[in-house]
Amino acid sequence: MDLVNELNKMQDTDLALLIDRFMRRIHFGLQERAPKFDRKAIGPGGGIVLMTLAEMGCVALNELTKRVARDKSQMTRTIRSLESKGLVTRESSADDGRVNLVSLTPEGVMVVDELMQAVAEVVAEILEPISSDEKQTLKGLLARAVS
Repeated sequence: MDLVNELNKMQDTDLALLIDRFMRRIHFGLQERAPKFDRKAIGPGGGIVLMTLAEMGCVALNELTKRVARDKSQMTRTIRSLESKGLVTRESSADDGRVNLVSLTPEGVMVVDELMQAVAEVVAEILEPISSDEKQTLKGLLARAVS
């Protein structure tokens, strides 16, 4: 029984390492392409915030902070930077004036679209060696994993 547990543990480590390598390849691929699409110099942290806002819509700043696992001061600086670049807006909630709501501007939506296109290109390059059926299977598995 100990051998089975040890094998399962090894497999989990192998999977974790493969996912880590996959994520790093995406990150490095985006860094290589950044001069072409990151005209606003938002960087990886800003990109994560913008993509999360695109997913969540108009959201309370504290919820956004939790979702992207940043501390409050770091998130405040990021939002200020994105706001100064015209990519997000921040306003007080009508229900509770103590709550700041953050949302994408139309220009922010365009930046997210460009970023998503760059991510899609990088992922397509990484997944090029696998078949269309395998890509569909992977897509289904990832959708289940992140839901």
